Amino acid sequence: MDLGLFGFLVGGAPGFSYVLTTMFRVRQAQAEAQKVARQHGEFLDFDSSENQSYDFLLNPRNFIKPSDGPGVRRGKNLLLAIRDKMWKRLWIGVILMIVGMPVGIFAAAAYTQYFLTPH
Repeated sequence: MDLGLFGFLVGGAPGFSYVLTTMFRVRQAQAEAQKVARQHGEFLDFDSSENQSYDFLLNPRNFIKPSDGPGVRRGKNLLLAIRDKMWKRLWIGVILMIVGMPVGIFAAAAYTQYFLTPH
């Protein structure tokens, strides 16, 4: 593997792992929301509709529908409670990737220049 590619991947790895960890936490919160809805005898299937995902991510005022029961409302409120933190963590991960990848490439180039070339 080319050392520049290796630097690119290693530089982006912290941001990528941060994004993956965030998505794992969101998935756990979705499972908890479904559990809360089931405790009230209701069904919350977050993945059944594209509108729910869209509303959760980009239009939170429309995420809770008037037709939702109390269990689904509680579950959706749990999700809305983590939404802002989720977005902040995702942006931090993206910034880490944007900064880390060029830094990794530069570090690999500097390593090649100063340690692998004969002087």
